[in-house]
Order: sequence, then structure tokens, then C-alpha cells
Amino acid sequence: MPELPEVETVARDLQRRVVGATIHDAIVYWERTIRHPQPPERFVAEIAGSTIRRVSRRAKTVLIHLEDGRVMTVALRMTGALIVAPAGAEPDPYARVVFRFEDDRELRYRDVRKFGRIGLWPGGGLRSIGAGRGSRSRRVAEGGRRYRIGEVFSGHGPEPLQRSFTAERLAERLARRSAKLKTLLLDQSFIAGVGNIYADEALWRARLHPLRAADTLHEREVRRLHRAVR
Repeated sequence: MPELPEVETVARDLQRRVVGATIHDAIVYWERTIRHPQPPERFVAEIAGSTIRRVSRRAKTVLIHLEDGRVMTVALRMTGALIVAPAGAEPDPYARVVFRFEDDRELRYRDVRKFGRIGLWPGGGLRSIGAGRGSRSRRVAEGGRRYRIGEVFSGHGPEPLQRSFTAERLAERLARRSAKLKTLLLDQSFIAGVGNIYADEALWRARLHPLRAADTLHEREVRRLHRAVR
């Protein structure tokens, strides 16, 4: 399952290859890939004509920022992948959504297990993404229900790669929690983007037992864990 490093690699690759491309249209082969607030047919209608401004990442999700301020979120989950296919490429039987660019290239969302999800969110919500619980964010009404844009990531913790994620900040967060270290590292509300593989790797490098209580770490141990997670 893609974790923070893999998703970051995908986002950087797309940033290099698709920024400036305009989506001519989209084909949805597996409707459940499209998550709310848009039903698939509305998603297709609204994405047509959109130009990609930049690509980034939050936690394990790829964010495709459009020129009009909207953001398309792509959660790869277990087997999802985003592939830029040249014009005339052979069809992919595992492509669940295909975005066709005006230059005849395609951005294919490929997903063997069909667990991934793609969403499209109005502009104005991105600043609230990751702001924490209770963040003030725009609301969107769809199908009689209301969705908070910020709720996409409102429950996620800090990003390990952010400069603000210091050893001191990690120490403060650990001191307030008595959960086992590995359980805590897998908790996306504690740290965003770390999964099973990298939690094990970080604990191994930091020479810390996964069943150790988080609030028992000494300063030197916290610094080792901080270096390992980053």
C-alpha cells in the first residue's frame, strides 16, 4: 500500500509531467472510484476543460490543483496508481478513470483492487485542509447533505516532512499519549502519511520497541525517532 514516500514520488512526477495540461474529458469505468460530493456524471461534466496548475500531496493523498482553484484528491489506497500514457497507448483493463488531455495524452487512474477514491472539491477549502479538528471551512451542499471541505483532512496530524515538525513538537505530542509507539505512528491523527512499513522501519532505526509506551521516551530517544520518521 502506498505510504508517504511513494505518494510524494507520484506527486512530484506528476508535477513535472502534467502541469499546464488541460483535461478535455474523462471516462469513468468504475463509478465507485468517484467519491462524494460529486456523482460520477457530474464529476465528468465539471472536470472537463480544467487546466492543472500544480500537484502536491497531503498524507497519503495526491492533490491535483486546478486553475480555477478547485482541488482533485486521489487516494491511491492499496493498489492505486496514476499513469501518464502517451497518445495512442494501448487500453489498460485496470484503468478505473481516464482523464484525456487536449494534447491527446491520458492520465490514467489504475487500480486492480478498486479501493482507491477520487474526489473534486470547490476552491476555498484548501487552506483549511490539515488545519486540525474544528477548522472553519467552506460547506458544499450535494444531494441534500452538507460536506465540509476541511473535513477531507481535518483529522490528520502534522506532516513529517514539514519544517514545523521538529523534535520538540514530537516530544510534546508523545508526552501526552500513553499508547504503544507503533499504534501511535499508524494513527493518522498523530502523524500523517506513515503506514505499517515505514512505522516498522522508523522504530527499527530509532532502536525503539514497537510496544513501548509513547510517554516513556527520553529526550535522546525522541530525537532518534524524529530523525527516523523524517
